[in-house]
Amino acid sequence: MGFKLHTASATLLRLLGLVAVCLLLTPVWQRGLYATASLLVCVGAGCIVSLVATHVDLAWRMQRSEPSVVTPTDREKLRNRALLDHAPVPLLYRSVDGTLHAANRAARRLFKTEDRLINPPGELLAVLHEKRLSSEGRMIRLHSSAESRLRMYALSIGQGAGVGGIVEYLALTDVEAGLQAAEAQALRDLLQILSHEIMNSLTPIVSLSVTAEELFTDADRATSSPLIREALITLRRRAEGLDKFIRGYRELARLPPPDLAPVALEVLLRETQTLFQARWGAGVPLDVCLPSTRVLIRVDKAQIEQALLNLLNNAAEACAGQPSPLVQLVAEVSDGAAAILVRDNGTGLDPSLHEEIFHPFVSFKENGNGVGLSLARQIVLGHGGSLGVEAPEPESLWSTTFRIRL
Repeated sequence: MGFKLHTASATLLRLLGLVAVCLLLTPVWQRGLYATASLLVCVGAGCIVSLVATHVDLAWRMQRSEPSVVTPTDREKLRNRALLDHAPVPLLYRSVDGTLHAANRAARRLFKTEDRLINPPGELLAVLHEKRLSSEGRMIRLHSSAESRLRMYALSIGQGAGVGGIVEYLALTDVEAGLQAAEAQALRDLLQILSHEIMNSLTPIVSLSVTAEELFTDADRATSSPLIREALITLRRRAEGLDKFIRGYRELARLPPPDLAPVALEVLLRETQTLFQARWGAGVPLDVCLPSTRVLIRVDKAQIEQALLNLLNNAAEACAGQPSPLVQLVAEVSDGAAAILVRDNGTGLDPSLHEEIFHPFVSFKENGNGVGLSLARQIVLGHGGSLGVEAPEPESLWSTTFRIRL
């Protein structure tokens, strides 16, 4: 400010001096005062030169870039903070001293803090203190500050390796709305299946009951007795089918959480092979491919055996009608993760049914109850893994391949 005031004052004085020289030069020259006139010319020239120099200096100062008060490092931090604050997902990080901090506006709003979480939720701490966390993350319920009620969040964790004093990054994705929609759709599907299966069994039971009652009142008992017997046999068969359906539903609904323990993968597959051969014998050969090294996995042995047997029995039934039926049980280990494959050379599956076959009580086999594959997937999901059908490879011996990832 002082420099600008000084420059303006000096410029004004030089302009006044130049104007004075112009006004005095002619009268002085006419009076014959040539020395004074020469002096006035020199003063005017000096004013002109000074004005030009001042103008050049001002122009140079205007073109020069002023240094920013914010350093490049601080500018980068401000930019990153703005980007994080625009992310709708609450983001946290855990420092080397074990404290949790809110990294963006969504997290500060959720946990009602400006930085450090003074009293982190117990559900969040329980997950962080576990020694083993699946790569797909976990579901936890947290209180929403906006709605003052519990909402479901999917927790994802990334390792910070201590860079910048950060050991872990945490992201909380709100999945409450999606889960509610999925639960509503699952309930509608379940009610539709229940009503369909029960009505399919009750309708002939009621009809045959009426027929049997009419036959009992028929005067000609000799003629009606075989018909009564046939009606009662049909009634029994339909009642047993309904009982089987209800038992399958209870089996799905009462699946307990897995009791995890270290199990040798080779032992698990060998014992499953023994159980399979006890049922199918030499009728359907089972080829078992084991890993070259000893592999330990943490699973509920009884549950995984049940899931594998369901898949193996399904594969055996699919290829039993082939001239040379064959089922294969394969163990694979890659990047520290184990996978189990069940293959068969049966008729194969329509690709459009690869997901539908896992729906409860959906079966495309004669006399199938649609429980085996659904139960197998529920068991694998309970272990934090996945179960799916792989597309068959061209020119491959195997028409269907189920893959379990643990």
